Amino acid sequence: MKKLSLRFLLILSLALLNVGLASSQVRFGLRGGFDVSNNRINKDILNANNRLGFQVGGVVEVMAPIVGWGAEAAVLYGHQKFDVTNENYNLTNYNYLRVPVSLKKKFSIVGLFGVFIIVGPYAEFRLSGGDLESKGSIVEQYKSKSFGMGFDAGAGVELLKHLEIGMYYRKALTDNYSSSSEGRLEKRPSNWSVNLTYFF
Repeated sequence: MKKLSLRFLLILSLALLNVGLASSQVRFGLRGGFDVSNNRINKDILNANNRLGFQVGGVVEVMAPIVGWGAEAAVLYGHQKFDVTNENYNLTNYNYLRVPVSLKKKFSIVGLFGVFIIVGPYAEFRLSGGDLESKGSIVEQYKSKSFGMGFDAGAGVELLKHLEIGMYYRKALTDNYSSSSEGRLEKRPSNWSVNLTYFF
């Protein structure tokens, strides 16, 4: 299943990035941002208590001229915090590598300002953490998986043709834990993130 999923993502990545490559505009950039527990767009979204983690990494964008359609791929290192208060167990902070591959559409409002929407799958590789620690047997029952999949969807604005500010929704499609008991543990929660991308 893991090999099939990786093969599917690789084929999809090549297909998306190959669309009109000869006449397309290719840009590379850097992205950084943080996850939030509150998706309302107001000043509270920047509150430190509302941040669950962060991600940072590189991005490549391939856009067909004139029509505004294209693709985007990224490699992002992320760190996710878990605020779990339970006397029986503790969930360790989670470090991961995420590889999203997305279809992208841009709308130019004026020469220096535009809007974009983006959607596509991602693959996620666990680097460390995400395990349950307990004085009992929960750690033996639930182990964090090393690979997961899901999809991203988002929208934002582009400023001065180089700077993008966007808000993204991330939904896990695979279970994050394997169980050796009859109990069931939910996936890591889906969440929102606010990201800043600078294209060179």
